[in-house]
Amino acid sequence: MKKSDFEYILQLLKRYAGWDLSADNYFLVDNKIYNFVCEKGYAGAEDLIQDLRMGQKSMLWQVIEALTLSDTYFFRDYPVFKSFEQLIIPRIREINRQSRKLRIWSLGCSTGQETYSIGMSLADNLIAASDWNIHILGTDISSTAITKAQRGYYTSLEAQMGMNIRRIIEHFHKAGDGWMINNDIADNIKFLRYNLLDDLSNVEPFDIIFCRYVLRYFAPELQRQAIEKIHSYQVPAGFLYLGLHEKIAGLEDFYEPVVGSPCLYQAKLTPSISSNGGQTSNGFMPKLQRPHMKNHPNKKDNQ
Repeated sequence: MKKSDFEYILQLLKRYAGWDLSADNYFLVDNKIYNFVCEKGYAGAEDLIQDLRMGQKSMLWQVIEALTLSDTYFFRDYPVFKSFEQLIIPRIREINRQSRKLRIWSLGCSTGQETYSIGMSLADNLIAASDWNIHILGTDISSTAITKAQRGYYTSLEAQMGMNIRRIIEHFHKAGDGWMINNDIADNIKFLRYNLLDDLSNVEPFDIIFCRYVLRYFAPELQRQAIEKIHSYQVPAGFLYLGLHEKIAGLEDFYEPVVGSPCLYQAKLTPSISSNGGQTSNGFMPKLQRPHMKNHPNKKDNQ
């Protein structure tokens, strides 16, 4: 990919997705653009870039989705799920024992493996889980990823990435050459296409939020604003999981680390004074431009 085309792609990512990449990410971007060009039948990256410069808005959003789609698998970073199962689920069971209500947000869920892993962990470790009102929301910027997540179907290879055969048989049923998630897990889960740069309206606060490997490419100021927004969607003293070894600007203003648990944080009841003139921004990030399409995919859920 030519340098000028690479720089143009970086501008698009920053403008529409908040990603702040540099020349160090050339091979990541070049590889994804190459795969996209082959999938769409372009002769080369130059032809794709020409369409984008000419204002092909529908193609623009497909490129943004392709570039921001992350690799994932079931129970990714198992120490995180071990912490969730052994530390957080028992604590939530005690905290919410009267309401028997639990709300979890899987942010940047990609094709759904993380979200379904959360559901399986609850089914396996929350005593009398069927008596609880459990709502798990999975969101991602990619409509393609959300469509796959809503279906809940995975190839045998995808199912075996992170799960043993016992867990697969317990929570999935055979469907053709692959596996379909069982209804007792899927019924507690809803998927929506959502961009963290937008507002998430009409939602109740979440007890637990998983936001792993979502913010790592954001510019520091956007990271801080995103963390502030996430905190505003959390119940008092709720829990947040980030990716292993992620360093997010402004995190310490809104969350405290949970000792002995990897990448787990607890929301502060009173956030620290922010650096933007001594005032927080009430969780709302500045509006970035978004491509407008006449036939944008409708939001769907599996309920």
